[in-house]
Amino acid sequence: MAMGLRWGLPADLEKVNEFLHKTEPITAFLGYRLVELSEGMACAVFDALSNAQRVGGILHGGAIMTALDETMGFAALTLNDGDDQVTLELKVNFLEPGVKPPFKVCGQVVRRGGRVVVVEGEVRDADGRVIAKALGTWYYLRRRVEG
Repeated sequence: MAMGLRWGLPADLEKVNEFLHKTEPITAFLGYRLVELSEGMACAVFDALSNAQRVGGILHGGAIMTALDETMGFAALTLNDGDDQVTLELKVNFLEPGVKPPFKVCGQVVRRGGRVVVVEGEVRDADGRVIAKALGTWYYLRRRVEG
């Protein structure tokens, strides 16, 4: 089943990205776009050019965490039954400075319980170097989201 249909969103990723940019403007600010979505997995790209650089042209850690939170949350969402969900915990290890956009971020569900989902994620730069690794937990609230 396509994730978009489960949530009342269009299955077309371009329409999902348009919806996301309207409802969560930080994703548009970062140049964030979902590029892949399947059961238990999501990938996106973002450039975050001068919008999210710290001194020296290095990608800000907050931009990395935001992209991980969004993407890993989408991976959890693909296994959700239409309930709202929230991030319980997100731990990130920053391994290399992010200096070569575009960046690719992917999330993969490790385990889904009744209301808790554990997801791992990573961010790579344009050269394929892993710049961050993450592990997070999402909680299904058991209340329907209006689509």
